[in-house]
This record gives sequence, C-alpha cells and structure tokens, in this order.
Amino acid sequence: MKRLLPFFIAGALAVSACGSEGDDTATESSVATTAAAVTTTAAAAATTAPVATTTGGTGAVDLTRLAVGDDQFASTATVGKIFTCQSEFNGGGAQAQGPWFNGDGTWDSTAKIAVQGEVQWDAASVKFTLGGDSRLVTANALPDHDTGTFPIAADDPAAAYDRNPNSISEQTISTDLPAVPALAGGASCIRGEVGIATNGVPIYDGFDAGGRDAVAWEVQDACHGHPQQSGQYHYHDVSPCLDDEGEGHSLLAGYAYDGFGIYGLRGEGGVALTNADLDECHGHTHTIDWDGAEVEMYHYHATAEFPYTVSCFRGTSTQGPSAGG
Repeated sequence: MKRLLPFFIAGALAVSACGSEGDDTATESSVATTAAAVTTTAAAAATTAPVATTTGGTGAVDLTRLAVGDDQFASTATVGKIFTCQSEFNGGGAQAQGPWFNGDGTWDSTAKIAVQGEVQWDAASVKFTLGGDSRLVTANALPDHDTGTFPIAADDPAAAYDRNPNSISEQTISTDLPAVPALAGGASCIRGEVGIATNGVPIYDGFDAGGRDAVAWEVQDACHGHPQQSGQYHYHDVSPCLDDEGEGHSLLAGYAYDGFGIYGLRGEGGVALTNADLDECHGHTHTIDWDGAEVEMYHYHATAEFPYTVSCFRGTSTQGPSAGG
C-alpha cells in the first residue's frame, strides 16, 4: 500500500451521480503502468503535506477555514468555479453537515472524518499505452490501495452524515486520449467526470450530485474515494494515496479527458498552489516532464481549495455525453 498523507490534503467513462442515494467504492492490488516511448515536442503541446495551512505562490490557504464550494458553477470559465455542462443538479448526497463545517460558509479539512475499513481489491493492471498520437487507457477502476467499507456500515460514525448505500464493483474502462494534447480555441464545459488517475481510478469534478462541494460534504475513505450508483469508485480531488513523494514539482496524478496531465498540489519549486496561481480551468503552463521529455506545456493542478482539480477543459475532450458528480 502506498504511503498515505493526511486526509485533509486536497486532492471511464461511465458517469453517474454520487451521493447517499447513489455513491462510490473500491479494492487493493498492485497496479502496473505501461507507457511506451513517444516523441513529444514543445511546439506540439502549444503551450507536502500541509498541517494547518499550506503556503501557495500567492499566499497561505487556511485548511481549517476553506470556503465551501456549494453551487459554485458558471456558464463560462471562471476562476474558483466549475464551468459545467449541466443545467441542473437534483441528485442525492450526504444527508447532514458534519461537525467539520464551521457554520459560516467554511469547513475544516483537518477535522473531517473518513469512512472506516481496509478493504483490498484485485485491481487489474491499468495501462497507458502510447501509439502514434494516441494514449490508450485501459483499467477496471479498482484501486491499488485499500478502501473503506461500502455501503457505509450503520455503526460507522460516517453514517450519521453520509449513508452511502453503494458498493464498489469492477468497471470496464477503455478510452483514447491525445498523446500530445493541444490547447483549443477556448475553454469547454465539463460533465462530472474529468479524468483518470494514474492508478486507473476515475477523477470526478468537485460537485456531488446536488451541486454541493463533494469534498466538504461527502464522507469518503482515507484515500478520498467512494462509489456511486453503478459501483464506480472515484475521487473528487487528487487522492493522498497516489505517489507524490519529494519536495519539488508534484508528480503526475492522472490525465484529464483532453489529454493534459493532472498534477498534485505542488508547483515549481515545490510550492503548494492556490486557485489564484492557476487559470479558469485550474491549470497553467511551464516546463514539465512529459513522457520522459522536458516539455513546456499546459497542465492542470490540484489545490486544497474548491474546485480541487479540473474545472473546465483547455483542450479538446474525449469525454462522452454522460453527466454526474
């Protein structure tokens, strides 16, 4: 099992809404990642664990007083909000605010509980296979780390706030992403599921099915995952159970459905990033290690604040028409 960072670090294709009336789950096993060599050019791209605060390039984020992201959706790309394709949110979710809510529109991520349990899964090897202009992703959506026990048990303290009744089940994931993504003419909206983690687990946006802040409201397990109605285990932020060791720029955590990389909390120089350091889609451009080459290109980042990861697509997405969160 990979090294776990504290729970309060903020973090495919069949998509369905998650919540206590339709949520998520998972499993443990080793995950082998296959990556063939690819020639990447800069022109083609077109471009540690905090305790109570994390200092970003533009200042400090107080992890005990994070703004709750309820209803922070927009019809255009906007920093700090999600540019969503959905016109309404009417799904289920957690049934009560936990004591980690401060009562003033903020929440304390250092006080949030996690779903109990240490369930192991027979995760099939996730593969990211490069061939020409394509990156083929295949996985079964079962993680290479333990998960909590789902459905949430009645005697789990989490059940007082989130009675997620869903069970984790194996899924079939097979999708082609651009191997050398390029910026589109403008940002495009997202539909709930935004990408795939390096361990084959889907990454959803920051909303639950009701348009509330999923990371604040829903009680996930210690790896920040849970299942939705169809049993698909997923994250709403970058999981602390993904490998991100070191003190420099964060490692690759996954791929967005437009092909651009999703990286962890740390930017250049190992400095934790804030929303103000990133653009409307939650990304920026500088030189990164991309398939073994140093390339100046656009990429997304995780932050400790809502919307946590991708909030719109800067490239052309391969995402299907389904919506969820």
